[in-house]
Amino acid sequence: MAVLGSLLPSLWLFLSLGMLFISASSANDSDTCMSFSAVIPTTGIMASSDVYEDNKVYTILVPVSYRTSSVVLRALDTNNNSIGFWHRADLACNNSVLYFLKGTYEGPFQASWTSPPSTNVTTVEIQAFAVNVQKMATFSSLKLRKQAMTTSSHSMISTTRPTTTQILMTTRNLYPTSTPTTTKSLANRIFLSPITDAIQILLVFLTSKFLF
Repeated sequence: MAVLGSLLPSLWLFLSLGMLFISASSANDSDTCMSFSAVIPTTGIMASSDVYEDNKVYTILVPVSYRTSSVVLRALDTNNNSIGFWHRADLACNNSVLYFLKGTYEGPFQASWTSPPSTNVTTVEIQAFAVNVQKMATFSSLKLRKQAMTTSSHSMISTTRPTTTQILMTTRNLYPTSTPTTTKSLANRIFLSPITDAIQILLVFLTSKFLF
């Protein structure tokens, strides 16, 4: 059991490489640029922007080494269809392009890709294969995604203080029934006061006449 446990990691690595080899071989049937003896996943591919835009030129940087003899690039949409245009490729295949590296290449390999003028594309995967003379390729990829168009509605909330006119109108309406009554009572007292005094004087005069 101990021997079997020690062999499991090696067996898993062998199976993983075998699956990559099978996938590369199946791609060879439709794309002659994808003729690899083995494919090893890696990282390091970069683009001038990771935001997808229609009809835009992107600079793609692929990590290579002094053993790298060629670079295979392709751009796939969500349906695995090759899209866009690769500039100055040495060889164009069905779904990819190939660039030959002349002599010792220092630094990342640089290529230019133009996205299609279609508005239906939302995500593109850029795939790169750095191939050495033994036809072994290191594979890296990145995805360019279109930014979602979001609209935000701003609700307008008024924080202005009420004007003086509004305050006065509010104050008047606090007691709508008391004001007319008070005003009418005051008017009655003003106009009825002379009449009441005259009646009182007349009653005094008549009373004095009867008494004397």
